[in-house]
Amino acid sequence: MIKVVFFDFFGTLIFWTQPLHVTIRKIANRYQLDLDWAVYDEARAIMTEAYEASKPTDNILKTMARQVDGCCAFLRKLGAREHVEQMAWEVLQYEHAMFSRNNATLYDDALPTLDRLQAAGLKMGIVSNWDTPLHNTVEALGIDGYFEVIVASHDQRVRSAKPEAAIFEYALNAVGAAPDEAVHVGDSYESDIVGAQSVGIRAILLDREGTQDGRWRDIIRSLHALPGLLMDTGNQPKVSM
Repeated sequence: MIKVVFFDFFGTLIFWTQPLHVTIRKIANRYQLDLDWAVYDEARAIMTEAYEASKPTDNILKTMARQVDGCCAFLRKLGAREHVEQMAWEVLQYEHAMFSRNNATLYDDALPTLDRLQAAGLKMGIVSNWDTPLHNTVEALGIDGYFEVIVASHDQRVRSAKPEAAIFEYALNAVGAAPDEAVHVGDSYESDIVGAQSVGIRAILLDREGTQDGRWRDIIRSLHALPGLLMDTGNQPKVSM
């Protein structure tokens, strides 16, 4: 019997309202910069590489320093030469987890789904690979009251990132549930599905773009489908619309 539903955070419950290219255009206008948009994809890859070099369990200050450097390299690749570090911080105010209150927006299907699951008497939690403390963002979004536990990988009490088993085990212990009493919902097969399955938690893949058909037995296109899927006792592979 399912007693608790864990959710991934970014890409599952929230997204960034302002895309990176919009942020860069605004900054370019403010600083009267003529950037080289022909190399935008190449420049963005530099910043992405800096982000991916940081593990979610790394020290926060070291992570920030690495990502500021990556953002500066990104801007220089686009042609910025002056005030680069200052502009990098402006970019990160929309792009980095530390400033996520500036840009985080709930998907339209998040609140209705949380309401339905709460009304059904299910406990809920967040299990996220997140570089910084997550509680303030969850509070700012007005959804902290739904969750029994909010687990971020950076937390020194956790020091584990999906798909590692320890982060899921921490969440289970926090809510007092066994693996077969839990479900985890996320948009990443590698982190969410593999990780949850490694400890015996039922995993549900959220595929908003419809690009992962056939990759997993339990796939939903929207969180609206989640309550119905949890009530389905059938064992056949399915995609719920």
